[in-house]
Amino acid sequence: MPCELCELREYTQHYCRFTHPFRFTILECDSCGTPMAVLGEHRSEASDFERAFMVEALTVVARFRYGDGRFVMDEVMRQIPDHCHIHARPLPDWAH
Repeated sequence: MPCELCELREYTQHYCRFTHPFRFTILECDSCGTPMAVLGEHRSEASDFERAFMVEALTVVARFRYGDGRFVMDEVMRQIPDHCHIHARPLPDWAH
């Protein structure tokens, strides 16, 4: 069975694609509707450098979408645990 994240089909919004310094994409998660960074290789772990770079880029998108300090990074890979991805989730209204 093919990996949904490896396919990166454009049936959801794509915010940006990076090829340097490594491949990853920031797109809209089709399950939860939040921005997420997806590593361009099929592996469950990113290096420390890759993770930091993806979080930094995803933070720019999340700030634009939710506002500064109004989101959290969620690195728990629930539905596709074997392909590294990180969600930017909005804080609930009561947390502001």
